[in-house]
Amino acid sequence: YSSKYISEGLPKHDIFLYPEFISESEHDLLVKNCEKKLKRLASTYEMGHFDKRIHNYRECSVSAWLPNKRGIGGHVAEAIGRPVDPDPVDLPDRRPQGKSAGWTTIGRYDGQIRHILDRVWDLFPSAYAWLPPHILDLHEDGEILPHVDNPDYSGFVVGGLCLLGPAVSTFKHVDDPDIRVDVLLEPRSLYFMTNRIRYQFTHEITTDPQQRSWQGQEVPRSRRISLMFRDAKEPVAGWKSLA
Repeated sequence: YSSKYISEGLPKHDIFLYPEFISESEHDLLVKNCEKKLKRLASTYEMGHFDKRIHNYRECSVSAWLPNKRGIGGHVAEAIGRPVDPDPVDLPDRRPQGKSAGWTTIGRYDGQIRHILDRVWDLFPSAYAWLPPHILDLHEDGEILPHVDNPDYSGFVVGGLCLLGPAVSTFKHVDDPDIRVDVLLEPRSLYFMTNRIRYQFTHEITTDPQQRSWQGQEVPRSRRISLMFRDAKEPVAGWKSLA
């Protein structure tokens, strides 16, 4: 936290950081399966995002990693008194046995991955509905430019599970860049941002060496994958209104 952030008396709990949230073997399993999904759904790196905020990246969403009960569909079903469609993946170390309407591809390790990601969702109230996990693969030469997330795209929290290389994420107040927070995102760590940090601060991961340092040491540029989590924005009329 910058000295001005502290002197302004801003809260420190708008960013949550959990180092070593997953084990090395869980990290390797996630990397392997993220790369499989990316190879099938986003095989090449893109030089520019539609909103010009990300350079040299590729991304995709993975609906198979989101249990039905945690998604929008499960919350709508509960709101109208219908049973939630059972998930097609049974145990974490077996091939999928069941089938479910709306599912097209179920990977061998999708059940095991869900058990890992369940630990993320369990940090939050069960009333939260989640969007499918989103894989963001940032090339060694890629960068995320300063921006504030559009609040219309998701709900209260945005976070990521960090894979492969480390990075420094910088948050700056939209009205005063001296009010800032730098966060070292190491592999296997989990972070979340909410409240003021999400809506009143830009965030970025830059190629600028001056901003890629931590405790006086430069953080080397390297490829990184972030498995992103976003809760869904509940309609004003409630989930029942989507039935």
